[in-house]
Amino acid sequence: MKLLRKFLFLPFFLIIFLIPVNTLVITDENHSYTDILGEKEIEITYIHSVQRSKIVEILKANKTGLYVAEMWWKDFGAGLPEDIQYSENGYYVKKVNIPLGKSLSFWFISSNQAKIAVNEEIILSPTEDILVNFKVKRCPIILTLIGRC
Repeated sequence: MKLLRKFLFLPFFLIIFLIPVNTLVITDENHSYTDILGEKEIEITYIHSVQRSKIVEILKANKTGLYVAEMWWKDFGAGLPEDIQYSENGYYVKKVNIPLGKSLSFWFISSNQAKIAVNEEIILSPTEDILVNFKVKRCPIILTLIGRC
């Protein structure tokens, strides 16, 4: 009888692990980052391939998708913004709230020296030319927890 009681809880736990949750997934050909979403800040830092100056882009991710929140840069030209809101610590700064949808891809080349951080933890530093995909999606909690979403 005790053994039967133990097994009665098994379906309950299985159902809990199958509940879908909002998930942030960042992948390239070699690595994958998966985490349950609340509000996440994604910081993408790289060297601009033409101007050769440091660029910092800040994205926000939540259950509704990905948003551009800030951009920090030091030069003008070659696709960099010209509309400055203010400057700080040698950077021009632009703060916005632009929705990007639930998926986004960035192409990085090795000379970009890119670093991608989620909530200040570096999760990816591509060392080769590579496409990095960012997605917000619903996934069963068990797959999110084991990084297979």
